[in-house]
Amino acid sequence: MHDMDFPSLFLHASLRALVRAELAGRTPARFTGAGQQVWQVFRNQLDAADLVLLAIEDAGAAMPLPFDPGAWWDGWPAAGATLAPAVAEAWIAEALAQAEQPQEAYLRAQAAALGVPLPAAAPLEALPLPAPHERWLELPGTGGWVAYTLCTRPEAALYFWENFVVICASPEELLLAGLIAWELHAPPRTGLPLFLDDADLSATLARTEKYHAVVGRRDLHGRRDLRVLHAAGEHPLWL
Repeated sequence: MHDMDFPSLFLHASLRALVRAELAGRTPARFTGAGQQVWQVFRNQLDAADLVLLAIEDAGAAMPLPFDPGAWWDGWPAAGATLAPAVAEAWIAEALAQAEQPQEAYLRAQAAALGVPLPAAAPLEALPLPAPHERWLELPGTGGWVAYTLCTRPEAALYFWENFVVICASPEELLLAGLIAWELHAPPRTGLPLFLDDADLSATLARTEKYHAVVGRRDLHGRRDLRVLHAAGEHPLWL
């Protein structure tokens, strides 16, 4: 799936998230039941692609990240994304068929489709659990998966959007982090602490914020001294 261009990846991933939310009762019915019946009556010349685009646009009003990429990625085309009706119909059917996957299986499938590699389980299991008052920094390369894994431990009392700042190296990573926040019921119209940055972490370092822990992939960031990001000057927790 990740051989698509980013606008297509975005539409596919967002549709899956919204259909899943609809079946869970989180969003108005559009692709199922009465919502689909109303669409068929009133759509006039509109088609399945229009329905997908309208549903995503509506979601983006309350949750710009992940559903309004023009608000968080400079490379988003000014004219927006396009979608063929036949492709939209196939994607809707696929999304409906997969909407009741277990949460982790669903998010792993989203990561795979976006081409975001996830860290192995063993180093994640070895991480300590943040205290409820702590704020951790997740370095680029994992797309929010570290924060997700820690937040969903049975004994955790953490919030993805309060206890973590997630830095991403690509729009695909940032989209995945936003989809994780959405899946974990992040409140609407809230600025999520999910950011794009370059390989030198220029924007992250410029913010001068300090964290209770910094965690990331050693193969991507181990060559750098990142103790400046830690409130007590400690080295990152490496995966």
